[in-house]
Amino acid sequence: MPAAPSSGRRPSPPGHDAPLMAPLAQFLRFGVVGVLNTATSYLVIRALAGLIGLPAASATGYVAGMVQSFILNRFWTFGATRPAGSGRWRGEALRFVAVNLVCGGLFTLVTAQAAPHIGLLAATVTGVALVTPLGFILNRFIVFR
Repeated sequence: MPAAPSSGRRPSPPGHDAPLMAPLAQFLRFGVVGVLNTATSYLVIRALAGLIGLPAASATGYVAGMVQSFILNRFWTFGATRPAGSGRWRGEALRFVAVNLVCGGLFTLVTAQAAPHIGLLAATVTGVALVTPLGFILNRFIVFR
């Protein structure tokens, strides 16, 4: 009897009954990665600001967080939904940068427009609340498809 055709997906991790991780679990992992990236960016900025100045430290911290985000999301958050043996990291990296530019631009727009009306903290929370689900959807279905 011939073997069943492969779906091209990775097998489920041990202990998972479903062939794909539940979307809610993926979204929670995506959120954890976001918190870790924010902490990494902040720590890099704090460590470098006195040495190279705040603008350069901020840019370096942002890039460090983004690189960390790509790696953690590629292998941990969306690893079970990517095709097995996928060597498509360059395309994923380019799409990841594009998605981050779109989400960053939207976040900046929302925050800048809302802050004069509702305050910076509320505007920031609003921006995060709008951009996080969008970033998850774009990463899940476009970047790490």
